[in-house]
Amino acid sequence: MPTSSESDIRRLAHRVLLLQTLTGVAVALVCLVFWGRNAFISALAGAFTGVIANLYMTLRALQRARTPQAALGRLYFGQLVKVVVSVVLFVLAFRYLPHVVWPALLVAYLATLVVSWSMPLVRLRRGAGKRA
Repeated sequence: MPTSSESDIRRLAHRVLLLQTLTGVAVALVCLVFWGRNAFISALAGAFTGVIANLYMTLRALQRARTPQAALGRLYFGQLVKVVVSVVLFVLAFRYLPHVVWPALLVAYLATLVVSWSMPLVRLRRGAGKRA
């Protein structure tokens, strides 16, 4: 049975993934409006890359571990796989998207990363403010 803090962590992880997806779609829509179809598809590919890589990392990190060392090892391995998945998806975009717009792809990818870095920090600040 998950503890309250485990439920909170899982809820936060789901929110991060959802916000990453919404952010990626928003960036893609902006690209569509201002730069056209190729930029839109490229931005979707970048957002997809960020979300899929982070999804794996999140699922890996949320698995129970018997020791703190095992949890840390799982986290490091998850980060390694996240990087490998990102690189593989970028290579696939290069090979199979005929008119990839790299700035759009990279901006959407970076937007998903910013969400994954910033949302937990925002959550911590809100929690600290409630305790004060």
